[in-house]
Amino acid sequence: MTALVGKRIIVTRADEQADGLCRALERAGAFVIRCPTIRIAPPTSNEALDEALGRLGEYRWLVFTSSNGVRAVLSRMADLGLSPNTLDSARVAAVGASTARVLEGNGIRAGFVPRLERSRALAESLVPVQGEDILLARTDIADPAVADILRRRGAARVDDIVAYRTVLLLPPPGALEELRRGVDGITFTSPSTLRGFLKGGPEVRGLLEGVIVASLGPATTELARGVGIAVDVEADQRSVNGLVDALDQAFASGTAAVDEESGE
Repeated sequence: MTALVGKRIIVTRADEQADGLCRALERAGAFVIRCPTIRIAPPTSNEALDEALGRLGEYRWLVFTSSNGVRAVLSRMADLGLSPNTLDSARVAAVGASTARVLEGNGIRAGFVPRLERSRALAESLVPVQGEDILLARTDIADPAVADILRRRGAARVDDIVAYRTVLLLPPPGALEELRRGVDGITFTSPSTLRGFLKGGPEVRGLLEGVIVASLGPATTELARGVGIAVDVEADQRSVNGLVDALDQAFASGTAAVDEESGE
């Protein structure tokens, strides 16, 4: 029996991607409340992406800063009749383990994964970059510094292309009602899920008092701290199971907020 039995847990992940986390929490005995605060949408135009995908052989690196970027590019390639094997012509870089796993699930090996799972860390440590052509496939709200860093490091060309959009959503009324009734924990799987949640304003933010806040990764934890929200637990592994395990341990031990300096 886990410490999650009977706990009321909010899941803020995009509805179309929340099933895995919801099922894992339910298997652990939790009562799950879906509260999607983002939606993944196509770009307003596929023109730039289609052009880049038509000349993949020109790039030394295809850089993915999220698993959603992988899904978006592979989906568009399927629409264009391009096989994932086409990516063999370019080396693929992934921001972290979860993104690499999505690639591997589609038969693509990540040739580079940074030690620190941050998009800026990827841009700062990717090699070789000097004189190379790079395709960066990202969301519309991604950090613009990634492309700038690659250019400053001497990349001959960086095609910085929006492969998908992240649409922030207000917490839905049903989930808000559950929050008002009281919940035990809430999960934020990306900075965007937190930003969408906070669109609900001061009342929604206030509903987090006394609630265990769980983060899937350092970027989300950093944003939470920046807006004054204490993260009680951060998953050791950036995966659904890692997040569920972290929550279980938090409830079992009465974990305090993540330390400001060490992140542990």
